[in-house]
Amino acid sequence: MKPFARMILVSSLALAAGCVSRIDIEHWALEPCDAATTAEIARLVEEGASRDGRVWNDNVPYEERERRRYKLRDGTTIASESSPIRFGTNTVCVAVASHNGKDCIQIADSVFKATAIFGRHSAGHGWIMPCAVSFGSGEDERLVVVKAPRTYHNGSQVYVFDQSFKCVWESEEIEGRSGWRAVVSPSHPDSVFLYNKHVACYRLLRREMAGLGDSCVTERSEQR
Repeated sequence: MKPFARMILVSSLALAAGCVSRIDIEHWALEPCDAATTAEIARLVEEGASRDGRVWNDNVPYEERERRRYKLRDGTTIASESSPIRFGTNTVCVAVASHNGKDCIQIADSVFKATAIFGRHSAGHGWIMPCAVSFGSGEDERLVVVKAPRTYHNGSQVYVFDQSFKCVWESEEIEGRSGWRAVVSPSHPDSVFLYNKHVACYRLLRREMAGLGDSCVTERSEQR
């Protein structure tokens, strides 16, 4: 095979792989914040804002997280778990779990965790989950989870779930596998911000992109 033809083939395979590697049912974007907004969000983080039952930020040291691992009756290992989060009519716990040998984001009822699993979504092998947050209202309410997709790699992905606990969007990988904080600002009640003092501040925004095809949309969520 000629070098030029080989390059086209490799590029085509990479593009095809990209189409199946990420969920893109809804269209969201991480918009970098300007300096003024970044300063506001940093202040809210320092003040411990967003403690309204819809935001969870992991402040537990790594060694303590290791001790908190446990197994459910079906053998699922819970590696990291949020405190209860209000999401729609439910109060849920978001966890990084290993189920049937596959790592996933698991969303369960905050009380009946072992028997009321609302959804699971394959999300790489990293077990670090720095934050989760629900925001919006009515049919537009969404649950956002930040999780490292790869072990020993300094990166995270942002996952958005709808009210049926289906993953509807995944971000490209962003820098930083820990240190991310979710913030809901009084100035922007229908938005959510993701802040990492060592990396960046982002505002998560939904984009309406009518007319786009769905050839790159895949469904990898497992519902029970």
